[in-house]
Amino acid sequence: MRRFLAKLAFNKKTLFMGVFFVSALVSFFYPVTTTAAGCSADNNPSQLESVTVKWVYDGDTLLLTDKRKIRLIVDTPEVKHHKQKRQAYAAKAREALRVLLKKSHYRVNLRYGAERKDRYSRTLAHVYTPSGINIANWLLEKGLASTMIFPPNIKLAHCYKQAEGQAQQHVLGIWRLKRNKIKAAANLSGRAKGHIRLKGRIKKVIHHKKSIIMELDSHSKRPIQIKIKKKHFRYFKHFDTDKLWDKTIIISGYLKNKRYKRTISLKHPFQIRVLSHKKIEKPTIIWSSHNAD
Repeated sequence: MRRFLAKLAFNKKTLFMGVFFVSALVSFFYPVTTTAAGCSADNNPSQLESVTVKWVYDGDTLLLTDKRKIRLIVDTPEVKHHKQKRQAYAAKAREALRVLLKKSHYRVNLRYGAERKDRYSRTLAHVYTPSGINIANWLLEKGLASTMIFPPNIKLAHCYKQAEGQAQQHVLGIWRLKRNKIKAAANLSGRAKGHIRLKGRIKKVIHHKKSIIMELDSHSKRPIQIKIKKKHFRYFKHFDTDKLWDKTIIISGYLKNKRYKRTISLKHPFQIRVLSHKKIEKPTIIWSSHNAD
């Protein structure tokens, strides 16, 4: 009897260790995401407004039963409307969101940012399912959205950027598309415009009263300029732009391509990643008394 009990105890211990080992392997190769509880602004239920979704326009825009339009603080591919052609993964992002909302009977909770309206009078909000899933973060993790900086609504920007980085690392969804690959600034087509990720070297830093301009090294006669407007200076208090001279960086943003210049506006340091860390002996910093456009 003692031998039987000892054998049984040994088998239970072996089984427990086996389950633990397998669980550890699963956790190592397939990390558990923190979508449900992640990207939470706080744990105060009084900060949430419970609403019902009537219609899903696309992956980042909802219509509520009270007729308000809600804009998630991320960007998903555009569906076909007016003169806009449907972009790749637009239908997938919208359908994925519809399926998620259907599970909660189209009930969601809203948490507002510092600024409630965008330029189209849509309500800006972080949207959660009743179970606590942050929908923007959920879309980012699946590669169905990209981060969109909406100052001053940047409370969850770091969390969203991490989710986007994870999808980029695993080349999920929209990050499989050629247009979303990192492009070399020096070889960029003169017609390129729109949302873009660029890799290049900062060859010049110019200080104006109302802006800071950084130029990327380019073979084109129209250099690509990275512009920080005065209204966004406060987000760069601990970000020394002067030290970016001669650094190789990756910048994410919207490239405006006009006749005489190409510009990417930088609203937050999360849009830029420094790749090289060379010591600078003679930085080319230009201080100008003229105001930039």
